[in-house]
Amino acid sequence: MALHRWLSIALFASLITACAGLGGQRDSLRVTVSDIEVIEATLLEQLYRVTLRVQNRSDREIAIRGGSFDLALNGRDFGSGVTDRSLRVPAWSDAQIDVRMVSTVFGWVRLVQGLQSREGEPLQYTIDGRFAVEGGFGGIGFRESGEVALPRTEPAETPPAAGQGT
Repeated sequence: MALHRWLSIALFASLITACAGLGGQRDSLRVTVSDIEVIEATLLEQLYRVTLRVQNRSDREIAIRGGSFDLALNGRDFGSGVTDRSLRVPAWSDAQIDVRMVSTVFGWVRLVQGLQSREGEPLQYTIDGRFAVEGGFGGIGFRESGEVALPRTEPAETPPAAGQGT
């Protein structure tokens, strides 16, 4: 009976240690959106190529084997993406990976409505996802937020009326 209790305590301590290690790994990874390019658009959905910059802030290489993410713009769901591509990010380094993202017509309509109501304000985004990694139990999750300044639409200058000075 004492052996059973000791093994249970040892197993519980091992699980806590393993979970604590995963939290540190999450902090060592930063993922930001570098570029979004439309690949194909139909009436009901749009397909994008999203370039993600993966920044490794640890002293160990991270070997990514694929992943998934969701992208929100101005606080509203916009699209989701997956990739089966592999990527090795050396310690204290960064790399880019292209992933495919799908957005429905409803995501596009929400984006346009949001832009109209926030004219002149930056576009805010949140990317939330998970990468499967070699040797990683459960992978590495990430969540980043940022904003992009949109070009302002200034009214065109009106020429002086005839007969007025320059």
